[in-house]
Amino acid sequence: MRLRDLLSSDEAHAPADPCLLRLLRLPGGERDLDRPVLGTVTIDLPDPGRFVSPGDLVLSGLAWHRKDEGTERADAFVRVLVEAGAVALGAGEAQFGHVPDDLVEACARYGLPLLAVGVEVPFASVTEYVARGRTGERIGGLAALVDRHRRFGTGRQAGAGAEALLELLLAELDLHAHILSPTGRQIAGARPPLPEKTASALAGRFLAAERAGERAPHRTVARGTAFSLFPVRSGAGEGDRAPGAALTDWLIAVEADTADWNGERVDLLGRLARLVAVERGGRDTDRTMRRRAAERLLALVGSATAAEGGQALFEEEEAAAARLTAGTGREPGDGGPRGPLRWQAVSARLEVRDGPGFPGAAAVRDLLEEVLLHPRCLGPDAGPRMAVTAAGDGAEVVAFVLVGADAPLTPEAVVRVAGGSLPRGLRAGERLAFGVSDAVGGPAELRHALAQARNARQVAAPSEPVAACGPDDLAAHVMALLPLIPAEVRREFSRRLLAPLTDYDRRYRSDLVPTLRSFLEHDGSWARCGEALHLHVNSLRYRISRIEALTGRNLSRLEDKMDFAAALRMD
Repeated sequence: MRLRDLLSSDEAHAPADPCLLRLLRLPGGERDLDRPVLGTVTIDLPDPGRFVSPGDLVLSGLAWHRKDEGTERADAFVRVLVEAGAVALGAGEAQFGHVPDDLVEACARYGLPLLAVGVEVPFASVTEYVARGRTGERIGGLAALVDRHRRFGTGRQAGAGAEALLELLLAELDLHAHILSPTGRQIAGARPPLPEKTASALAGRFLAAERAGERAPHRTVARGTAFSLFPVRSGAGEGDRAPGAALTDWLIAVEADTADWNGERVDLLGRLARLVAVERGGRDTDRTMRRRAAERLLALVGSATAAEGGQALFEEEEAAAARLTAGTGREPGDGGPRGPLRWQAVSARLEVRDGPGFPGAAAVRDLLEEVLLHPRCLGPDAGPRMAVTAAGDGAEVVAFVLVGADAPLTPEAVVRVAGGSLPRGLRAGERLAFGVSDAVGGPAELRHALAQARNARQVAAPSEPVAACGPDDLAAHVMALLPLIPAEVRREFSRRLLAPLTDYDRRYRSDLVPTLRSFLEHDGSWARCGEALHLHVNSLRYRISRIEALTGRNLSRLEDKMDFAAALRMD
């Protein structure tokens, strides 16, 4: 805002706008009208210097002025304003009905523009007028900056600079804001970050509003502070968004109530959100590579040559994870996995009760990535150590993660992260189910880990909107059902299922029943079971194939594993 923007068009009469002032003296001529007004300060002390900043319009009711003291006091007052860098003096006429002549002369002597503030013009109105004008200028300039960043950044180096731009915008607009994931993970923004519970609550409120079709920005209150939530859309535009895509949107949580904002200010934050979406796409470049690696791993695990052909790929992925983790600037073991790296499988599915699996597999894949990226799951270096892909049936998603031997991913961590905000984004009848495997050491065991994760997911609590299970939960689930079955029924079930095996062992002095027991105790791991029984893996495979042939069951199916576990427990 310039000084001329404060002047009435008719200097001889009261201004039509109650915020416009009359010009009394302009010692420097017309060029003084282009002086920038950076703020206002209202002061009635005889020595105002320490309260005035360069660029201020000083408003004074002249309570300090004494007519009987000559020109000395007015001279000293104006001299201090000039030394402090004031842009002009607005003198109120209420005290004397006019601006005293000695003050007019002092302003002319020191070259300070002098404005008359009529009785009908409140100082507060002038202050508000200047602040409103300054905000409009900042918004216009910042909007142009956003557009320039979008034009130059989109084609060249997407993914770099959104955080710096966000900090600039927020500083200029005097705002605090945070970019959050749908799980409440803070991606960028004001420091210190929001408390974890507050961030999760804001993410939950955002997801609920998006699912309900409310118009953004979404207003809410957390910790006694007003927040306005702007969506950072994932994937395609509004008309092309896949089902479930809202669950993977980021959000900008601004510590302000947009009900008091004008349209320009709201539009600027909306444009910033779209810019962050572009920057997010740049960040996803590495994630795309991880997804391709996951596709290769899934294909490998599903093949018969997993043990023979997988070692090179496993070593390649572990080396890539080590390189990328090292790129974070952390020392080995500082916040990342400690000890030898091990692999875990995670299975996830967004299901509809009494209906088919949810069709938005891409959204579930993005969602599982967001869950695993949360520091509560895999720590601060999660990105380089995970790879997620959609499985073949179009509804399940599978993740392979590298963890330290002493810090595996747990179902409890998954539920703490996913169960905080995500349930509020689910429609009635929808639920998120996760299965987490044990940590395994190599390609020969990852096929077993994937089966273990899938089996665990199938028994995750069906009554909960978000549930996760691991191998221990799976065994507990089976054992919890046994007391509900009558004793004679349990004995008959065990006899009928295990009779072919006990008869075979008795006739040929073999060990099929002990082999079956060990196989289930080691969660179907060929390597660990073979080591426990001192058997070569090929010999173990032969025994398991005999068990399946004699019983007509398949030990890769969850239902058959559960039946065998129950029968052995009842025996």
